[in-house]
Amino acid sequence: MYDKLHLHSCEGETGKTYRHKHKFSGITSKNPDFNGHTHYVSGYLEDVLGHIHYYSFITGPSYKVREGHMHFFIAFTTMNKRHYHYIKGYTSVYSDY
Repeated sequence: MYDKLHLHSCEGETGKTYRHKHKFSGITSKNPDFNGHTHYVSGYLEDVLGHIHYYSFITGPSYKVREGHMHFFIAFTTMNKRHYHYIKGYTSVYSDY
C-alpha cells in the first residue's frame, strides 16, 4: 500500500478581487495512499489584466468518497498589484481500490 504513489489534479477560479478573477490548474505531489495523507501543490494563476499570482499549499487530509478518495484545499495567493486572491476547492478523485 505505501509503495504505490498517486496524485490528483485540481482546477478552479479564484475569488473576485478588484473586479476580476483568475483561473488555475495544477497537479499534486505524488504521495503514498494511506488514511489521512496530504499532498503539496504549487503553481501560478493565469495572466489577467497584465499580472499573475503564485500559490502553494498542502491539501487537507484524504477522505473517502464512493469512487475512491479526494482532498479539500484552501489557500491565498501571493500579493501583486496591491492585492491577492483566495483559492479553494477539491482535488480530483483518486481510485485504485
